Amino acid sequence: MKSIILLICFVSASISGWAQESKTSDEKSLAPIVIEGNVERVPDGTVIWLGARKGGSMGSGGLAKDSVINGKFRIKCTPKNAEDDYSLYSVGFGHSLDFFATSGTTTTVTGVGVDYENWYAKNDNPLQKEANEYRAYLDAKVPGYYDIRRRSDWIDRDDDEYYIVRKKRKQADSLFVEHMTEYMQDKKFSPVFAHYLFQISRRILLSKNKVQRKKAAKLLEIAPKVENRFDDEYVYEARRDLMPKFERIRIGEKLHDFVLYDHQDKEHHLTEFNGNGKYLLLEFNSRTCEPCVKHRPIEVLNNLYKNHSDKVDILMVNCDAPYFWNIECKDPNKYGRDPWHEWNDKKGAEDIMQRYGSQTGPHYLFISPDGTILGRISDKGNLSDAIKKYFKI
Repeated sequence: MKSIILLICFVSASISGWAQESKTSDEKSLAPIVIEGNVERVPDGTVIWLGARKGGSMGSGGLAKDSVINGKFRIKCTPKNAEDDYSLYSVGFGHSLDFFATSGTTTTVTGVGVDYENWYAKNDNPLQKEANEYRAYLDAKVPGYYDIRRRSDWIDRDDDEYYIVRKKRKQADSLFVEHMTEYMQDKKFSPVFAHYLFQISRRILLSKNKVQRKKAAKLLEIAPKVENRFDDEYVYEARRDLMPKFERIRIGEKLHDFVLYDHQDKEHHLTEFNGNGKYLLLEFNSRTCEPCVKHRPIEVLNNLYKNHSDKVDILMVNCDAPYFWNIECKDPNKYGRDPWHEWNDKKGAEDIMQRYGSQTGPHYLFISPDGTILGRISDKGNLSDAIKKYFKI
C-alpha cells in the first residue's frame, strides 16, 4: 500500500503539471518518440500516461496519454531532451514501467495484466538494453517475483491467505536483494544501476536486514556521491537507506528529540511532552499528498481529541517540503487545519522520518507520559484499536 500511495503522489503531481509542460520552441528540433503497446488482460478504456523524469527527481512530469483498446495503445510525444528516461503509469494501478527511449525511435511494450512491473519495453537504446539484461537476470533468479509483489500489494487483510502471501513477499524481496546485490557488484554506474540500487535499498529499509544492508552498501562505492537530492534522487535515497544517519527508533526506547516549528514559527522540541501526565499520539503525514490525507482516519482523531484530550496529546509532524510548509500550509483554508498540534522541521522532515521509521503517511507512534515508545502502526493499521490498546481508553 505504501508503494501505491507514493506512486499516486507522483502521478498526481505529474497530471497537474502536464498542461504546464506542453511543447516549447526547444522541442521542435527533436524527433518524437513513439510507444506502441500490445498488452493482455487490460480493460478497454484504461488510460496510459507517459511521463518523463524531471532531472534527477524520482517523480515524472506527464507528457502524453492514450487509452487501451483491444489490448493496444499508441503514444507519440516530442521529448524535451534528446535522451531521457520515461515511465508508463495509470492512476489507480500500482507501480510503473520505467524505460529509456531516444528521440526518433519506437518502443514496443508487451505485458499481461495491469501491473506495469510485469510489462516489458524494447528499443535500440543502450540503456534500455541494459535494463532488459537486469530484468532477465532477475526473472531467472526469482521467477514470478513481480506477480508475488502484486498479489501482496492488493490482498485484503481479511483474506485467509493474507499472512501466507505476506510471507512469500518477504522471502521474494530477500531473494531480490541477495541476487541483485551480487549481480551489480561488477557493474558500472548508469541510470539503470541507480534504479535498481534504490529498489534494493528500499527493500532493505523495510526488512531491516543489517547483513544485507552491509553488503548492499558496497554498491554505493560504484555510485557518485550525491549531496543534493535532485542531482539523482535514486542514489540520494539509497545512500540514506543503506548508510542511515539514524537507526529506526525501537519499541521501548525513549523519544528522540528534534527541533520543530508551529504555524506561528515558534520553536518546539518533541521532548516537551515528557512528564506532563499525558500520552502522546505522534502522527507523521503530509497535507499536500492527496492519498496520504485520504488514508487519514480523521474521525478517529477528532473523537480522540474531543473526548480524551485530558489524557492524550496529539501532534502531527507535517512532512511537507519547506516551500509548502512556509507558504501553502500557512493558509488553513487551502489544506485544512486541526485543533491539535502541527509542527514541521523546515527541512523536509528527512531526518525525523528516518529516525522514527516513517516512509509515507499516515504513520502513528504511541508514546507513554514518560516518553517511552509503546507501539506503532502504518496506514493499514486500525488506529481506533491501537488507541485502546496503548492508551487504555
